[in-house]
Amino acid sequence: MIAISHRLLFVAAALLALVTGTVLIYVLASRPVHLRTAAGPQGGIDATLLAAFDHLLEINRAHTRLDLVFTPGVHDNNVLLDKRQVDLAVVRLDDPLPTQAAVVALLRTNVVVAVAPARQKLENFSDLKGKRVGLVTRSPLDEPSFVRLLDVFGMKPADLKLMMIKPEEVAALTSSGKIECVVVFGAPAEPEVSAVVYAVEGSKKKPPTILAIDIGDFLKENSAAANSVTIAKHAFPRRLIPDDDVDSVGLPTALAANKVVADPVREKVYNDAIAEVTRNLLERHGELARQVPLASLIAAPDTDKGARFPIHPGASAYLGDTETSWYSLFSDQIWNVVLIGGMLSSVITVAAAFLRRQATDPMRDLLGRLKSIAERAGTSTDPGEADALSQELRTIAIEIATLGYERRSSYEQFAPLQLAFENTRDAVEALRAKSGRVAADSAEGAVRLGARRGTS
Repeated sequence: MIAISHRLLFVAAALLALVTGTVLIYVLASRPVHLRTAAGPQGGIDATLLAAFDHLLEINRAHTRLDLVFTPGVHDNNVLLDKRQVDLAVVRLDDPLPTQAAVVALLRTNVVVAVAPARQKLENFSDLKGKRVGLVTRSPLDEPSFVRLLDVFGMKPADLKLMMIKPEEVAALTSSGKIECVVVFGAPAEPEVSAVVYAVEGSKKKPPTILAIDIGDFLKENSAAANSVTIAKHAFPRRLIPDDDVDSVGLPTALAANKVVADPVREKVYNDAIAEVTRNLLERHGELARQVPLASLIAAPDTDKGARFPIHPGASAYLGDTETSWYSLFSDQIWNVVLIGGMLSSVITVAAAFLRRQATDPMRDLLGRLKSIAERAGTSTDPGEADALSQELRTIAIEIATLGYERRSSYEQFAPLQLAFENTRDAVEALRAKSGRVAADSAEGAVRLGARRGTS
């Protein structure tokens, strides 16, 4: 009994250790995956957007979190991504992506907005030759991109009087005539872009003019990044400009991520995290836009064959199956439960088998006792022992009946025990009969001895 207790304690300790280890693994596996994300300047539009998005991930108990890394701008984001110092980065796609990086989602399109006072009577970008142009640089990428745009139209910076200006200088320079056109890169919905347009000299009757940019040739020369966009009618509602849709050039700003080249487990965890980021960005951008209006511009990247930008495997996995099923949302939790449950059931089964194998079997004990009685009955020479053995047999009979009732055993299960009991009973009866013959022989001998003495 003591040995069984020790085995029980050992199995209980093993089960406790297994449960503790399993719970620890589950807790570690359930912790959110943290992705370092280069977001540009603190307080900038991208940092604000991603901070709100991370909060959205948190309140929806997503398995991914963003750890924001602040930098001077989008080009610096790209540098960190290239050095693999971050997992995700906000980049502008006219800045070449690192070879190991790919697009997760398009955050917005930076439009080339060229706006001139109405009195300058400029309508198209090609009219800027020989004009005084102020470029509001919001990124180090703006100037080289503008120079490439000039080159497509057969112009060089020397063909016009190009100045780098600050947003707060726009009103004074355009009203004084020192600047005839202002160019800024960005989404019309961005407050900084709208502020530049509204600062250009003009009146309610003669508002500024948004210049059209014919981009057919531009796209042929710069198909790696630029695309055709339209500045919608009244995109700048305070000035009601433009008065009709205007063609322009767009340069996408995207969220990009490094591809992981590692063991399959780490790669799957990372790609699943990117897929979750993609899903939440695209499915919850309307909810996000209530906090950051610019989030309404978030869109999926081009997944067509021959797309200009590579799509991250995690994003591609989500975009390839946009129907998110209940199973897809909870598959990780389901498999964790199945795994833990399977491990526990296996251990319990093994432990139960071990205990059954080590514990004393009542039927085997009864068989041993019957064998002992049968052996004693076969070797005994004491006539009085038959009664004692019969008493033991009656006790065993009661125990057999009790065991059969408790186990609800069938006849086949108890057949070996019954056979042993009957053989033992026959052995005891044989001892009793042998004892009777001995007693009879003794009595007969006594009679004969008495008769001899009487005769003599």
